[in-house]
Amino acid sequence: MRNAFLAAAVLMLATGCGAYHFPGAESPSPTGTVSGTVVAIPCAPVEKAGQTCSGRPVANLELDYSRGQSTTAHTVTDAKGNYSIDLPAGTYAVKPITYMRVISGPIKLTVGAGTSAVANYVLDSGIRVPIATQPSA
Repeated sequence: MRNAFLAAAVLMLATGCGAYHFPGAESPSPTGTVSGTVVAIPCAPVEKAGQTCSGRPVANLELDYSRGQSTTAHTVTDAKGNYSIDLPAGTYAVKPITYMRVISGPIKLTVGAGTSAVANYVLDSGIRVPIATQPSA
């Protein structure tokens, strides 16, 4: 009887510790990494014929990541427009904090645990040549 009780206790203990990880064993990360580059176009009001700017880096731009109504996390681009952030797994709304409009790049992003994703953005800088108006008659 004592051996049966001991065997049952060991079985219950082993079952209850199923989430145990041995030291040195890797467990999946509960976060994922999102990185990318942010550029703005056009680069100047007037571009030379045959020479198109592929975008100028947007430095010090804050990117906010939110779930629901509150901002969960944010990051800021470096001098070359690059950024990187680790986020808990989930789906986020991405909002660049700027007057510029997003031309391309995800405004909704799903991050998987232990994964890496690249999200590049192109913004409209708003630089335009003024249009000459005709004088009123």
